[in-house]
Amino acid sequence: MNAEKQLHDLAYNYWWSWNQDVWNLFSSINNDVWTETRNPVLVLKNTANIAELLKNEDTKNTINALHTKLQTYLNRKIVGATWYAKTFPDLKGPIAYFSAEYGIHEALPIYSGGLGVLSGDHVKSASDLGIPLLFIGLFYSNGYFTQRINEDGQQVDLYGKFSPDNLSLTEVQDKNGQKIVFPLELADRTIKVQAWKAQVGTSELYLLCSNHPDNSESDRLLTAKLYGGDREMRISQEVILGIGGVKLLKALEIEPTAFHMNEGHSGFFQLERIKNTMKEKKLNFEEAKVVVSANCLFTTHTPVPAGNEAFSLPLMHKYFYKMIKGFDISWRRFIELGLVPEKSDYKFFSLTVFAINVARFYNGVSELHGKIAQKMWRDSWPNVPEVENPMTFITNGVHVQTWMALETKNLLTKTIGDKWEDELANHDYWKKIGDVANTDIRATKIELKSKMINLVRTQLKKQLTANKEPQSEIDAVDTYLDDKTLVIGFARRFATYKRATLIFKDMKKLEALVNNKDRPVAFVFSGKAHPADIPGQKYIQDIYKFSRMPQFKGKIIILENYDMNISRHMVAGVDVWLNNPRRPMEASGTSGQKVPINFGLNFSVLDGWWREAFDGNNGWAIGEEKDFANDDVQDLEDAQDFYNTLEQTILPLYYADKAKGENGSSAAWIEKAKVSFITNISRYSTHRMVQDYMTKFYSEAIKYGEKFNKNPDLIKTYVDNRRYFKMNWKTMYFSYVHFDGNNVEVPSNFEKSFKSPLHHVEYPAEYTLPGRPFETAEAHIHLGLYLGDINPQTVVIEAVIASSKTDKIESQKFTIKGPLEDGVGHFELKFKSADSKTKKLRFRVYGHDNFLAHPFEYGHMMWY
Repeated sequence: MNAEKQLHDLAYNYWWSWNQDVWNLFSSINNDVWTETRNPVLVLKNTANIAELLKNEDTKNTINALHTKLQTYLNRKIVGATWYAKTFPDLKGPIAYFSAEYGIHEALPIYSGGLGVLSGDHVKSASDLGIPLLFIGLFYSNGYFTQRINEDGQQVDLYGKFSPDNLSLTEVQDKNGQKIVFPLELADRTIKVQAWKAQVGTSELYLLCSNHPDNSESDRLLTAKLYGGDREMRISQEVILGIGGVKLLKALEIEPTAFHMNEGHSGFFQLERIKNTMKEKKLNFEEAKVVVSANCLFTTHTPVPAGNEAFSLPLMHKYFYKMIKGFDISWRRFIELGLVPEKSDYKFFSLTVFAINVARFYNGVSELHGKIAQKMWRDSWPNVPEVENPMTFITNGVHVQTWMALETKNLLTKTIGDKWEDELANHDYWKKIGDVANTDIRATKIELKSKMINLVRTQLKKQLTANKEPQSEIDAVDTYLDDKTLVIGFARRFATYKRATLIFKDMKKLEALVNNKDRPVAFVFSGKAHPADIPGQKYIQDIYKFSRMPQFKGKIIILENYDMNISRHMVAGVDVWLNNPRRPMEASGTSGQKVPINFGLNFSVLDGWWREAFDGNNGWAIGEEKDFANDDVQDLEDAQDFYNTLEQTILPLYYADKAKGENGSSAAWIEKAKVSFITNISRYSTHRMVQDYMTKFYSEAIKYGEKFNKNPDLIKTYVDNRRYFKMNWKTMYFSYVHFDGNNVEVPSNFEKSFKSPLHHVEYPAEYTLPGRPFETAEAHIHLGLYLGDINPQTVVIEAVIASSKTDKIESQKFTIKGPLEDGVGHFELKFKSADSKTKKLRFRVYGHDNFLAHPFEYGHMMWY
């Protein structure tokens, strides 16, 4: 294979996005184009003398070595040498993953923030692990907006124009080599949709696009902007993503064995699957819904109500009425699958509620967020205690190879060997970091910090020049920051709950801290606010104005147009990563996970992932792990704790060796950075995360889906039982409960928990249980239940014991004593406390079948 073909292979597989040696290759071919675009395809297209360059033996050898590395990587899947092949040798794929955005690399600007970057990291780890995932998204020809911060500190939104021909994308074709274009009904018209493919290692990412010449000008622009336009554009994009995604899979003759809905944006894909299943299996709507739900996972990413997509009923009517009538169900039946009554005269169709109703597996993205999500969406499983409903969690991670700097990778290869990439989920392996010399880590960190400072200065000069600042101000930027000063980074979406301006609560205190000559500290901010988020944009404006105050110049810096390039430099270069959301509104906060793998430390509110990761030795916490009734009180307390911890703990540790005449981070600081690295790298990588998804969800969804696909009678049983419960549940009641043994009825704390705000989740499990609690240590309990026409074999009657200190819930099942008498079932339980201490018991009945994925899947439960 000649060098030109090898170079083409390297440019058209996004494997290059996490292999920085490839960046150096394309930079050596045309540094100007690479520096400006960071896009290998544009380097190839804009280098006139490339044929001449490829005659150079050193260049050819470099290309050959990198191409061999790529082929070796790709062949792992072919020869069955991946984690997936070894762990699930008999499991069939593929698994289809839908997301509205993907952060693969800044050269493919189809992401806005954490959700997209998380999806992109998911793509990469699926490739690394050999998991047969395929990914569906949209190609946004204008991308997400480019951010300018003008001379008044106002965010200005600018949009570019990106052609798939100039990106590492190829046209999607069918098995006959023909370009795939398919029709899609959209409200009162039909549009044409095409697709592009991004090869990401062994993973395939398909990007749908409405920019087809046969479409009207307005329809061609439907997929132009990520999260742009009005509600009509938004619903159109989500129809294209969801329904169009399933149509594309059908055109490719791909039949996934499981589906992953990453946020509700893509939820409409289940309607297309229902339509196809009804036709292919000759089923009605309810039966088809059971089939397509059985192998579907839904991941929710936000505890902020505004982050959950919802559409007005007239808009839903416009786009779906015709399709739903074709299902031979009432419009009401469809709307109730997503209906959320608001505190107004209007009602909305929530894609999150819809997703819950058309999936069987559900998760939040950290332990705390899982609890919030359980409480937020508890109405989907009425009377099921929130701590027991099917919503669970898998904590997010980051793709280590993407977010670890090349200098850090080289240090690892030099000190612990070149096989470390195979050990990303092995916690014990990373204890080796403790033996790496502090001098080596410090030297690497200084190199990374210097690169970040160069980026900050270059970027800031461009900003100030564009804002027509005096040349003296622009020249002064060269004095901003140095590699000996403690630098704290804050970069993320500027949503108000993330409290970007918290550190400015006490300006005098902050001024004293940043201008302390013995222990200086500087802050670098970056981030975009949504174009419609005016309060978030005000935060940007405030910080920009603070940064131009004389006392804060060079000490407070805000960079415009936050992207993956700025993020990589910041997470690698800063000493401390700051994250201070209003707890518990941060679902995960994955940006902080990228810092420890570059020997940085986190200083964060105990929210999202940091609540799980913080152990008292691997970073610092802001504030306490408690609920606040008042936001202003929370802000004040957290700000005060921030100042105290920074002044009394963080700065003294960083400068601990200054008295010895040494500048920069102390030996004790480096030791703490090692602890941060060791405790976080394996637990918070997407290798661990995607393995968890595969083990806990994908494999189970595949198996559960197969049950229904192979057994039509099971479908009928499921539908009949669920319908029967819905019709008859309200006629059922407890007719008596008798104790043979000492007992006493005690007060319930349920109302306190149930009526608390959604973000108040720090209640023990016992508080979340409905019903009347009785205390006993040992008793023979008799229970009567009027079942009417309900088959006692389809219900479970339990005594429930919950801890007043933990989330632990235990239960013991009653047994039936004989046939029903006038519709009443008589049940008994011989209860004895394992430790002879009294326990609080409650009694419940719920609908159940042994084949269910979750015992409370039917959602029908009643308490005595």
